[in-house]
Amino acid sequence: MQDKLEFSKEAINIIECVNNTNENLFITGKAGTGKSTLLKYIQKNDSSIIVLAPTGIAAINVNGETIHSFFKLKPGYEFDEAMHVRINNNMISQYAAIHTIIIDEISMVRADILDAVDIFLQRIRNTSEPFGGIRMIFFGDLFQLPPVILNNEREKFLQKYKTPYFFSAHSFIQKDLFTSPFIQKTLELKTIYRQKDLLFIDILNAVRENKTNDSHLSLLNQQVKTSIEDENSNFQISLVPTNAIANSINFQKLQTLNTSEISFFAHHTGNIENLKPNDFEVKLKIGAQVMFLNNDPKKRWMNGTIGNVTNIASTIDEETNENYQFVEVELENGNITEVLPFTWEISKYRFKRGRFVREEIGTFTQIPIKLAWAITIHKSQGKTFNKVKIDLGTGSFAHGQTYVALSRCKTLSNITLTRPILKSDIIIDEPVIEFIKN
Repeated sequence: MQDKLEFSKEAINIIECVNNTNENLFITGKAGTGKSTLLKYIQKNDSSIIVLAPTGIAAINVNGETIHSFFKLKPGYEFDEAMHVRINNNMISQYAAIHTIIIDEISMVRADILDAVDIFLQRIRNTSEPFGGIRMIFFGDLFQLPPVILNNEREKFLQKYKTPYFFSAHSFIQKDLFTSPFIQKTLELKTIYRQKDLLFIDILNAVRENKTNDSHLSLLNQQVKTSIEDENSNFQISLVPTNAIANSINFQKLQTLNTSEISFFAHHTGNIENLKPNDFEVKLKIGAQVMFLNNDPKKRWMNGTIGNVTNIASTIDEETNENYQFVEVELENGNITEVLPFTWEISKYRFKRGRFVREEIGTFTQIPIKLAWAITIHKSQGKTFNKVKIDLGTGSFAHGQTYVALSRCKTLSNITLTRPILKSDIIIDEPVIEFIKN
């Protein structure tokens, strides 16, 4: 964990604002500015803050809980659940003890979910104040991937909300679409750590805000290469639009290896519901390209590090006398490291002695790697890669998708494009631009 003095000036300003004021905040920043690192620092230094996220993986990554789980909301029926939750004295005393809630990945939180949270807290704290008078801090980048609205619910949703984004929640709007008196201050992290090349940063900023010109596109499209020309394919991960494409690439690549397929099966304790950080069955072969899913305590790898499987073996644990499998993985720096099954502690908030505390509800043990010749652009958000191949297929289809894909890579020279990026591939929702301006 970083020392406070190691943060940038704007990060220190955010820390002081969180610690020394009671303002409702929107904390944002471009890709690679250290939002997650800052959030974890704030969380570690004030354990009374409740940290929530829209998905299970996002919640595990920030040692928090999902929004649905914490507020006991049933997916698809959030507003009804919030309106009709049975309130008792225990719940009243529990939620009265909360002073601050942080919601991470706010760009992916739908307006209706936030309204459900607002109604829930107003009812349980018996007040018409937004969010029951609890201080709210929102973390995220609205220029990255948006909330998911399914096709069969889009028409009905847009009859009620002007946009899917959190800032369109009725709990925010008093005057017009882009006025949010509830958010008292927007604070931005500006120092980019992922990329060092100023030209590449300039291109990314242009893509982010839909301000690309012919020069930007020309520089980007110099990275278009055929598979024969691509010399970066070793330790390179393909970012693709859909799960179907990613799964197909990984399956086909695995089948081309003339080595034995070994399955690693997870085991878990407790009732962890859908909070699993890896698949229950992970199929590997020697020669497979994999991605790490945890941060190694010995700092040999990080969540998102790419490697190649060089050996799969088993050994006897001297303490338990149990046989277990392990994997040897070659990292990009040439080091070969032994990878053992890893145990994730799954926890939720529990009310004890007058406050909410984190309590383990179970564990999930599995080899902390998965096949990674390809992953979706959506699942790449938050990760950093050294070598990236970007395949937009027939075209980008979501706000921020092209920006997220490009900004995963540290350098422009290590990006391979399967086809030229077109102006139409850069999709930015105008309401986001207007909200940020105001």
